Amino acid sequence: MPTRPSHTRALIWLIGVPLVVTAAFWVWAALWTPFPVVGRLPDDGFVRLGGALHVHTTVSDGAGTPEQVISAAREVGLDFLVLTDHNRMGPGPLAKREQGLLVLQGTEISNHTGHLLGLGIRRPTFRYSGEARDALSDVRHLGGTAFVAHPMSPRHDLAWTSWELAGPWGLEIINGDSLWRQASWLRLLAVAAAYPANSPYALLTGLPPSRTALERWDDLLRDRDVPGVAGLDAHGRLFPEHEAVAQIPSYADSFRVLRNYVLVTSHGGDDPQQDADAVISALARGRSYMAVEALAPADGFYFHAARGGQRWQMGQTAPPSEELMLQAGGRLPRNAELALLRNGHVVATATDALEASAALPGSYRVEVRAPGWSTPWIVSNPIYVFDENQSAARAARAEWPGPTPAPVPTLILDDFEGASSRFALEFDETSAMNEDPSDGAGRDGGDAARLEFRLGDPGPEKQNVWCALVDRTHRDLSGQRGLVFDIRGDGTYRIWIAVWEEKPGADDVVDWWLASARTSPDWQRVAVPFEHLYPVETNADRELDLSRVRGLAFNIDPGVMAPGSAGTIWIDNLGAY
Repeated sequence: MPTRPSHTRALIWLIGVPLVVTAAFWVWAALWTPFPVVGRLPDDGFVRLGGALHVHTTVSDGAGTPEQVISAAREVGLDFLVLTDHNRMGPGPLAKREQGLLVLQGTEISNHTGHLLGLGIRRPTFRYSGEARDALSDVRHLGGTAFVAHPMSPRHDLAWTSWELAGPWGLEIINGDSLWRQASWLRLLAVAAAYPANSPYALLTGLPPSRTALERWDDLLRDRDVPGVAGLDAHGRLFPEHEAVAQIPSYADSFRVLRNYVLVTSHGGDDPQQDADAVISALARGRSYMAVEALAPADGFYFHAARGGQRWQMGQTAPPSEELMLQAGGRLPRNAELALLRNGHVVATATDALEASAALPGSYRVEVRAPGWSTPWIVSNPIYVFDENQSAARAARAEWPGPTPAPVPTLILDDFEGASSRFALEFDETSAMNEDPSDGAGRDGGDAARLEFRLGDPGPEKQNVWCALVDRTHRDLSGQRGLVFDIRGDGTYRIWIAVWEEKPGADDVVDWWLASARTSPDWQRVAVPFEHLYPVETNADRELDLSRVRGLAFNIDPGVMAPGSAGTIWIDNLGAY
């Protein structure tokens, strides 16, 4: 009987075995269904709303129009949807209801040291500067809540590095984009193989277990309360920087995988803005939890603290006590594994339901896993167990920084009194400004510099438009720590403060170092430390040489104000300290 040549057998193994394995995996994926849940619904009086946040549309770099994204959210039964396009908000109301779906508009603010989600904000009359310190201030000014987006992204330009900044900002604990970027090629191949058979299961296999963001969260929680959220970072395609990539995963598939659940007391009233405020408030307070919805429906989970007739929910603070019991459970997959963590360390585990005493102070949170899955199904926000003094200290560390007295200038650079000023007005031919920069409306009753501006529109033949107040005096500011000046506007605007430094080895060529200020109708004294300036050439790996200053400028361009913007800004008492 003839035998097969060895090379034929090798070819069969090389091609046949992978085909069999792929077919088996495809069948397994096609037959897989989410875990059913069992147990009693929570009786705490709260309505649980499941929704998606951190979603991009064609208003920025998403693949779907806002209408298409809203339709996908309705299709999968979301209760709320938060659109967060880059550095802008789409047209229409900030909160509306679309056939039962609550739609909210926020934004993702891009900065040099990481991105921020601004939720519950008003529309700004200015543009964001690209500085995280300014972005946090802007979100506060606009009445919103800030969350750091994709803080542990493997992409250096997306990862958050401004951990030192103060304020009650929260953290995106789970980010879909970061998880995809961390996934191995083997995982991505598994996703591609399973996606046609069962897209939610395929996306689940692409979520690698990662604890880096959870560990960073636990570190922050040792000092202050920090609300956590799960962000889809949905663009309607896997890699948003490549527009040619197919729209995989679709918005609907993304919405089926990952959700935030907020606990609210009511929902579905006549005023969508009131419902939107309740959702944002719950997220800001941490009265919410994160869920991998594709594993199992998660709308029946609870985690609270109880003592006697009192009860505390996620995001609240309870006093430590042997009688204080932390309880978690609800409608879960059978044999679900619950872990209670205190300050990031597991202190109790249970199956199906958990109860443990909270006699020791700390930040307590719960992770729930479905049988056989290493990726957590649910990650709760913490319940804080601290006494009155500890709680007050944590609250103080979470406060926005208050106003600090501006330093007294040690060197007067320009008091803008009449003809003594060295500053002049400059603008491009498409823009317009007043003829004389001198104005008798100074803060101290004397003169001030006045910038009455109308910013032009850039076009194919004119890319750069600007209005500026410029002083080209050469100065040696060595030994000085920053600039200080008075400023006000007839509206809320943003303006650049620029220091021009002579480029090393190149006479008459300058590098721009920038910071920005936001005006208000009232005079305010602003200090700009030189260490807060950043170079326009962002790859400049050096410090500003203050001995080579070749000019100072207050500049308005499309980086801080929209083309066509118009208004008046006054500047007075410029000095260095």
